This record gives sequence, structure tokens and C-alpha cells, in this order.
Amino acid sequence: MSPVAPDRALFSRYPHLVTQLPFIKLGQLPTPVSRLDALQRELRPHLDDGHLWVKRDDISAADYGGNKIRKLEFLLAEAKQQGCSSVLTFGGLGSNHALATSLNCRRLGLHCIAILTPEPATAAVRRTLLYHQLLGTQIEVATRYALAREIADEARKDRGPDAVYEIPFGGSSWMGATGFVNAAFELADQVATGQCPEPDVIYLGCGTAGSTAGLALGLQLAGLKSRIEAIQVTPDSIQPARLYQTLFEETAAELQRLDPAITLQGLDVAAVKVRGDQLGEGYAIPTPAAREAAELAERNEQMPVSLTYTAKALAALIADARAGLLAGKRVLFWNTYNSRPYPPLPDDDGWKGLPESLHALFNNQALF
Repeated sequence: MSPVAPDRALFSRYPHLVTQLPFIKLGQLPTPVSRLDALQRELRPHLDDGHLWVKRDDISAADYGGNKIRKLEFLLAEAKQQGCSSVLTFGGLGSNHALATSLNCRRLGLHCIAILTPEPATAAVRRTLLYHQLLGTQIEVATRYALAREIADEARKDRGPDAVYEIPFGGSSWMGATGFVNAAFELADQVATGQCPEPDVIYLGCGTAGSTAGLALGLQLAGLKSRIEAIQVTPDSIQPARLYQTLFEETAAELQRLDPAITLQGLDVAAVKVRGDQLGEGYAIPTPAAREAAELAERNEQMPVSLTYTAKALAALIADARAGLLAGKRVLFWNTYNSRPYPPLPDDDGWKGLPESLHALFNNQALF
């Protein structure tokens, strides 16, 4: 399940992993890096000319971009390798991860089951649910986060436990995090070939910490000194800092087990700062700073960002710049949002094909 993939920097650096890791090419990688000159001028004099960059994971795939495609190249390959016919995963009602999983399952002939938990009912959430309907996702609604496990277990029974491959919230397992180890080597290659300077600091939205852990590990294995500001977007109950450390250590150990050429000496799990100063009232609840960041990104760079994730990460970057913390620093914003347009969605009554428990979302009624 792991064909030679010369455009995946991780396999180029560690060829032995080609035969050790399940892999299916799903994304258009590497994603480009580019300067954010207009936004940098907006932030003068707090950022130096040419010192603000973006990593364009928002265009990581032709049909649906974002950071999740990197994880799914490994996770869905493992599902196929294990002979599973269905994939079960979790997310909020508007989860980009759940949608990306369903879309790529359909491409691979896999049935997708999404256990969805509450989040504020926005227009974006409604569009995402209609996209699920178009894809044929089997949606199961957990009215409380604590019920998700019970509902997932019931859904597995219906199809037989051995036929279902389970992906955790956000795709955050060591296998999923490996996709962002690759992302770090991809960035290192772009630095080495002069496509961008080595960042002093990288700003990244942090939900379930898989992207953060993989990127942090990969940067260190690649010899880059960039530090990561991981901007918490999930509740404190998720404990993203603990998740990050656990995933960092587990991913490092598993990759070394698969290829002893990977040395773990000198790795520093503390090279990442997981911070909650932009969380606001909670997950998927926009803050004034996030709304300003989104407006600045759109007006200056025509770059859409998500009020749930990426706008909060960008808000942290802007706040740090205005506080004088980034003077002389080369800064990279990792845009993990999808900027690809949605296909035509069902008409005004199309939502009636969704599970009845979701109809209240489209009738301006309280859902939970």
C-alpha cells in the first residue's frame, strides 16, 4: 500500500519507510509557500518587510484542501491495508476533518460514518452538513460529547467490528501525525531550495494536537530551529498540551521502530508553546480578534481563514506583532483551512434528507 512517492519529502529522507508505512497519494503536495506582503504592510512597523510568509495548505487537494489531507494519506491507507470497508470518525457538526474524511473515503470506495457533536449552528455548519449529504456520509449525532463513544460502538456493531477502521477526533493518532512529519520535511526542502527563509516562528491552530506534534517532531528531525506557537482552539477539557506531548513522543517512538535510522537524540518536546489566549468563549465561537484577523486576511491577501481555527491562529500572530514580540523575526502562518469552493449543494429543501435530529438547524430552532 506504500508505492514509491518521490514527492513526499519524508520518504525521500527515509526511503526505508516506503515499505513500512501505509500510504495513498491523496493530496497535491508540496503546498506552496508565499509572502504575505500586503498583510505585512498592514502590520507595519511591527513586522519587517519580507518577513511574513504563509504555507498554503488551504490548497492541498484539488477538491477539498486543508491540513487533514496530510493525515488521511496515511490513515486511509491503513484502513485499506487492513481490509476495512468502512471508516468511522468524529468531529463537531461543522468539522473539516469529518468532511475531508468522507470525501476521500468516497474516492477510495469506503463507507464513512461520522459521529458529530455539538457546536454553534452557523451558515458554515449548515453548508458542511449539506456537503455530507451529497457525499452520502452516514451521520450519527451525539447530543453530548460524552455520548460519542457509546454511539460509535453501536455504529460499529451494525457493520461488524473488524470491517470498521476508526479515526479519532481530528485524525490525531501517531499515524495521522506522520502526515505532518512529512510536512516539516517538505518545508525544510523549500527552505533549502530558496523558496522561503527558515522561519523563526510558525503559527498554527491547535485542536487535537496531531498536526502540532507531527510538525514539531519533523522540524527537529529535519534540523530546522523554528519554534511553534500552537494556538488552542478546543476546550481546556481536551487538554491539547498533554495531547501534544503524548503524540510527539508516540510518533517519534513509532517512526524509529519502523526505521532505526531515525535518531531521537536531542529532541525537545518543549519547542512548542501551546497557548489558550485566543480561545475566547470556546470551540467554534468567534472572538473579536479572530473576526478582525479574518477581515485583514481577506482584504489584504484575499485569503479566507476559518473563524474556528485559522483566524484564531492569525489573531495570535497579529497580537504578538503589535506587542513588539516579532520584531526582526521571520514568521510563517500555516494556513490549515480549505479554500476550495464547495460543489453545488442540495436546494432549499435538501436538508430534509439529513437525519431528522438535524432538521432544527435549518428551521431556526435550538438543536440541543
